[in-house]
Amino acid sequence: MKTTRAALLLGVLAATSGQAAEPAAAKPDVVAFNASVRVEVDAAGKPVKVEAPADLPEAIRGFIEKRVASWQYEPAKQDGVPAAAVTFVRVGACAIPAAGGYRMGLDFKGNGPSLVNAGPWFMPPPRYPKEMQRRGAEGTYEVTYAIQPDGSTKVAAIEPIEGTGNRYVTSFRDALTDWIEGLRYQPEQVGGIAVATEMSFPVSFELRSGGGGSEAYRKELEARALASKECLAASSPGGPLPIATNSPVKVIPTPAG
Repeated sequence: MKTTRAALLLGVLAATSGQAAEPAAAKPDVVAFNASVRVEVDAAGKPVKVEAPADLPEAIRGFIEKRVASWQYEPAKQDGVPAAAVTFVRVGACAIPAAGGYRMGLDFKGNGPSLVNAGPWFMPPPRYPKEMQRRGAEGTYEVTYAIQPDGSTKVAAIEPIEGTGNRYVTSFRDALTDWIEGLRYQPEQVGGIAVATEMSFPVSFELRSGGGGSEAYRKELEARALASKECLAASSPGGPLPIATNSPVKVIPTPAG
């Protein structure tokens, strides 16, 4: 599933964005993963508190927090006046073994509300309607919904993108509506008050050909992870310096399948 944010409360100014790498163990001892980092910024857009997920190893958590804290953010506004805010920065990270520890790469993937119980994934995919699978039906839809201040979601529109036929629209819309209404978020805040945010992105239902099942999909994720900006940065001779560790770094394992 491809995602693109259309409305952001805060925009990172000093970080390059790119396609999100799916979490995957790229090859033995190389680990690529995603993380949501809570960031408090002042009215000038300067980070004052950064919190990476507590379940990450201390060395990796510290690396991520230091890098995210070095970025400048576009100030949020309350009634037209710049105000302090809280957002959640999504990053892709890659750890590659190096002398004395791991060489880390990090890439900015976007920011906004944080999905609750997302695990290592930025967003779990919707279910593929079984009847549509049997019929061999595919389609791509533009999904728009609002994240309410209480973290619940409200569907605004689900429209087929050009090239998608109308024959099976109802079934795919129902699946997407169920998926959206089941999502829960930690909302962003401006001036200490939770605010609503609108999300808009395309969702594609595609049937895979040629077999291979979960193993083929796993290899596809591995290849995608290795080609990500964060893994390329970590493996580059001019990339970030290694992180020294006193014990082996253990990152959240890749889900099976």
